[in-house]
Amino acid sequence: MKYVIIGASAAGLAAAEAVRKADTQGTITVLTEEAYLPYSRPSISYYLKGKVKESDMALRKPNFYKEKKIDIVTNSKVTSIDTKKKTVKVGRKSYPYDKLCLCTGSKPFVPPMENVDNKANALTFLDLKATKEVKRLANNKTRAVVIGAGLIGMKAAEGLVKVCKSVDVVELAPRVLPSILDANSAKQVKKHLENNGIKFHLENTVVKATSKGKQITAVTLKDGKKLPCDLLILAVGVRPQTELAENAGLEVNRGIVTDSQTMQTSDKDIYAAGDCCVSVDMLDGSKKIIALWPNAVQQGNVAGAQMAGEDTTVGGTYSVNAIDFFGLRICTCGLINAQGEQYSDKITKNGDSYKRLVFEGDKLVGYVLINSSTNAGIYTELIANKISLDTLEGDIMEEPSIFMFDKETRITKLRGGVQL
Repeated sequence: MKYVIIGASAAGLAAAEAVRKADTQGTITVLTEEAYLPYSRPSISYYLKGKVKESDMALRKPNFYKEKKIDIVTNSKVTSIDTKKKTVKVGRKSYPYDKLCLCTGSKPFVPPMENVDNKANALTFLDLKATKEVKRLANNKTRAVVIGAGLIGMKAAEGLVKVCKSVDVVELAPRVLPSILDANSAKQVKKHLENNGIKFHLENTVVKATSKGKQITAVTLKDGKKLPCDLLILAVGVRPQTELAENAGLEVNRGIVTDSQTMQTSDKDIYAAGDCCVSVDMLDGSKKIIALWPNAVQQGNVAGAQMAGEDTTVGGTYSVNAIDFFGLRICTCGLINAQGEQYSDKITKNGDSYKRLVFEGDKLVGYVLINSSTNAGIYTELIANKISLDTLEGDIMEEPSIFMFDKETRITKLRGGVQL
């Protein structure tokens, strides 16, 4: 059996490992257009800050691929898929497959801005190659502007503020981290980030750049304000890379459409996993792109196992984030900004700690925890298992030591307390 996997990040590596676990004899070829063996993309912000070396970012040691007989082919951009001949093309070379998995991930979304295209100091912050260039250009004289206050933009800003003269963040939304924070928690986080040297321009965007040759020297915002700029980071967001799937005739609707349990696409011999796929949110049934590392790993594992004939399926998919900025720990999960009369919430604040739990009827469906993540594991289990809060004793806003799970995943009060 010949297995070909396109993409070598979280989903691609997980798929390859799952195939090898189920099939010890088949050939596995992983094609990646990057120049590197699989590495931890979440680590690029730590690499920018100088907290990890490039060698520390590798997901597996090089010998691992030799031992597992997984052929990682770097610098290999796939240009087309022939579903009739069952081949994928890289340059003039074709790779035949019996089973194919698309783990093409996502690409930066760059909104239209005048005089920004092809400028040498306008960079993205999504992979190691781009981050290396950002690190090369940034120094104590650099005035950096980051477009986007989402997770990617804020991690870039956090790293840059350590080395740059100034860091301005421009965000179209009215708050920072709009996809994972509610309005109240966003105010607290924004203040913390400002105290650490980042300046924000919310409900605003860059409309044009001033340049000298290939170098941007300033940017003009929608409100007319002009910011000096030696380094422009494009971190507005990402879009699934679906071109290969579309050109091959696979069903695509914003992302690659798959069977949400098996990760099989509209072609029975092609699977897909990770950020390029549409996922079904188990909490509200909505179809969306859930571009998270754990989600990609889970889907990759299932896709690989299914390709090799195993009957493994995807469990529930929902959004979970755990991140910190300058020592401020943020954990979020589920439906943070749910709309509708069926939803309610509870909020507690204590100094720099913030806790917001979101409910749908008698079930917990989301949380935002800032410097109060002690019971994040408990809350995540409540959400994942859709456990009725009627089975709880005590106040759900209390510390987790009063709860424990029994074998039926019911939750009861424990006299002596237990830390989970």
